[in-house]
Amino acid sequence: MSSLPFIMARYGAISRIGPHNIKPLEIIIGGMLAYFWSHKIPGKTLPSVRFNIEQSIKNSGYIFHLWRILAELGYIGPAEPALYLKAANKKSLKSNVYSNPMEMASQFNFRLSLFTFTSLVWIHDGFYHNVDGKQVKRVPEWIHLYLTPLAIAHWFMQDGSRQAGQGVSLATHSFSHEDNVRLAELLTSMYGLKTSVIRTGKEGQWRISIWKRSMPDFVRIVSPHMCPTMHYKLEGYI
Repeated sequence: MSSLPFIMARYGAISRIGPHNIKPLEIIIGGMLAYFWSHKIPGKTLPSVRFNIEQSIKNSGYIFHLWRILAELGYIGPAEPALYLKAANKKSLKSNVYSNPMEMASQFNFRLSLFTFTSLVWIHDGFYHNVDGKQVKRVPEWIHLYLTPLAIAHWFMQDGSRQAGQGVSLATHSFSHEDNVRLAELLTSMYGLKTSVIRTGKEGQWRISIWKRSMPDFVRIVSPHMCPTMHYKLEGYI
């Protein structure tokens, strides 16, 4: 466990100023392309930001893997990931309804919340913009600086899926078509991956497909940074 003072839970966000190692930045930014979200917290001197992620119980291997890394780096406390009732189920859950434990378990997610940092607000500001009074995700202009193998691996572990008999896809439906095209072009220009931007079937939603012929290269990029429980997403290639 890191001995840096800013890992203490009650250490003020104003004092968490870094300097930051590149590794946690790559993990956070890769996560922001997937299931991480953040919110800015007003402060007396400076605003701060908190990053969060939820994953289903079936992805507990990944969420504990992520927690161990971030705890060692000093970006989250030592308490293990906690289960939270999914927001959509809070009104409907009744303890006597579910006879199947797995059905009951499906109502919960594991959630991680990182410490608050004043020195990471720039990540939040890069990923969100205001659209009609709502905070909407976008791909930052500087994303190419952090689109490393480690970042891509966490992006894929959170949001990627295997396409039977084909390659893999990244569920980038929270981003615009323009942002999807930009990400796909970066994967091609930076790593030589053949990619396509494909409609998901829902209006205005898109995903990135990585072609089957690029899978050997993709595996070489991400597999060194993946936890074993996520290897099923590369079945047939690893």
